[in-house]
Amino acid sequence: MSTKPWKIIVLLVGIFLAGGVTGAFVMLRVGRDLVAKRPRPEQWAPQQLKRLADRLELKPDQVELLRPIIRRNMEEIGRLRMYSIQETRTIYERMQREISDQLTPEQRTKFEQMNKEMRERARKFMPEGPSRGPGSGGPRPGRDQPPGGPDKPADIPPPKAGDRADLPPPAPPADKPPGGV
Repeated sequence: MSTKPWKIIVLLVGIFLAGGVTGAFVMLRVGRDLVAKRPRPEQWAPQQLKRLADRLELKPDQVELLRPIIRRNMEEIGRLRMYSIQETRTIYERMQREISDQLTPEQRTKFEQMNKEMRERARKFMPEGPSRGPGSGGPRPGRDQPPGGPDKPADIPPPKAGDRADLPPPAPPADKPPGGV
């Protein structure tokens, strides 16, 4: 039996490509479902408390002692997340402007089209509505909002010039007055 080596190679490449395409479709579907099911920031503290209570078999008084600790720290994480999202968006938009400034009018038109297509692909991936990633126009309703809601902006100071490590201050403990000991 004289099987030509190129036939085997073509067959193996075909199998590999079919597996890759199948895997990509499966991951798009699974990834979309995972993104849709991820907890919202306002659910972080209750879920963390429930997980601790269940796994550590906490007593009711321990749950009540941990509740303000978890809430306070999860709110701080939410503020840091918002700060990071806002900073990322600002940097991304600046980068887009700087790139656009260096392009010819024809290139700029193509660049804008590329960005539009990227936003459309992101919208398809994000099942809960339009993408609100860097450069796409603001926070997603119910998602990228400060812990107090859309009408209560996060207490996040803007970074000082040249100080990229400046992050929002931690929230005071719920059981202690601000500035007190």
